[in-house]
Amino acid sequence: MKKVKFILRYFRYKLTAKGKHSAQAPFLYGFITKVINTKTEDENCNKIEALRKDLCNSEQTIQITDFGAGSSINNSQKRKIKDVARNSAKNAKFGQLLYRICKFYKPQNIIELGTSLGISSCYLAKANPNSKVFTFEGCTETAAIASGNFKKLDIENISIAIGDFNNTLTAKLEGIGKVDLAFIDGNHQETPTVSYFEEILKFANNDTIFIFDDIHWSCGMETAWNYIKSHQKTTLTIDLFFVGIVFMKSELSKEHFTIRF
Repeated sequence: MKKVKFILRYFRYKLTAKGKHSAQAPFLYGFITKVINTKTEDENCNKIEALRKDLCNSEQTIQITDFGAGSSINNSQKRKIKDVARNSAKNAKFGQLLYRICKFYKPQNIIELGTSLGISSCYLAKANPNSKVFTFEGCTETAAIASGNFKKLDIENISIAIGDFNNTLTAKLEGIGKVDLAFIDGNHQETPTVSYFEEILKFANNDTIFIFDDIHWSCGMETAWNYIKSHQKTTLTIDLFFVGIVFMKSELSKEHFTIRF
């Protein structure tokens, strides 16, 4: 039943999603044409996808510690790395979208909730070597694989915090002080997602960008997304179905768009 509802949500998205010509505001039109619809082909992305390919062929088994909603595909505590890489990591299309967003806006302090094997972390970090990526992962063994992957790609601007987000996020945010971009890809439940948003919002500024993964994954996640869209601090929100993007810019009108991607 859950899978059927998800498919119905996707068909609803396809029916309502619009292209660049629906964008009247210059900021949104520029974001669609220069970031969303631009293709990414460079050495950094090629190296990250080569790493992904290796992970998708790995037979190594790791013990998974999951503090969130868990996988809808495989809830076993012991999983092969290749299964985690295929089912948990954002695919190349969305990884490269993260890369383009960071390359275009050049956020300095980046928060990622949900490191997994580090594929998305690599995209966030490689886009701007001068940025600092603070990624959070609940599973010790998964984090160890991710750390090894960062070394393989000679990435030095990522630090990883291991443990339950409820125990690690607040203290880390206080140390960072300012968040320019937050990619929330952990837990995937309504209450924690809203809680993470509210907590990071305390350290946000007018140029901060929030990116939420799997906003239509469940009824709870859709409720969380609707709350975030209606929040008094958010202005422009964009639904790409698999991810939701939020801008805080006070100079923008409060509008919501469903964009074809």
